[in-house]
Amino acid sequence: MSKTTRSRSRSASVKSSASSAATIPRTPRAGFRRRFGAWAIDSLLVIPLLTVAGYLGYGLSHLLVLSGLVSLSDGLTTAGWLAHQIWFSLWLAGVLCSYFVWFWCREGQTPGMRRFQIRVQNTDASLLSIGQALVRLGTSAFGLGNLMVIFDRREFLAFQDYWANCEVVVTSPTAGH
Repeated sequence: MSKTTRSRSRSASVKSSASSAATIPRTPRAGFRRRFGAWAIDSLLVIPLLTVAGYLGYGLSHLLVLSGLVSLSDGLTTAGWLAHQIWFSLWLAGVLCSYFVWFWCREGQTPGMRRFQIRVQNTDASLLSIGQALVRLGTSAFGLGNLMVIFDRREFLAFQDYWANCEVVVTSPTAGH
């Protein structure tokens, strides 16, 4: 086989694979309404989770005070002391981050996303890595990054999707924005 024939057959196979890839339907990306609905449901689920985590932190603090490991100044309550402890803020932030990172990396969907039939994934449909999930969460600005979807009518990507190099797609067969 000559060098030219190999080159032609290689370019023909590249063209045929490119044309077959172009015919594969792309999963539609989720619009703002679905994202907002999922965010609202997840917010309602995270609030009780953070409340339980707060009670656990308070209980631990109270045990520290009762055991004498922590002494409170006059007039300071356990709750007042706890409000100024950085470890307590980090504990609550860790619980909040764990909720989203765990669901995004394990299933690609939080319970709110499942209800609105959307899923976060890489463009090759694989699940996010922990690093991607942390970048996505850190750049989401508590959900405000989703407002970008309203203005990006062509790509339907939010601010955090660009930064984490991922997408939110509709999982239902009758997908729509």
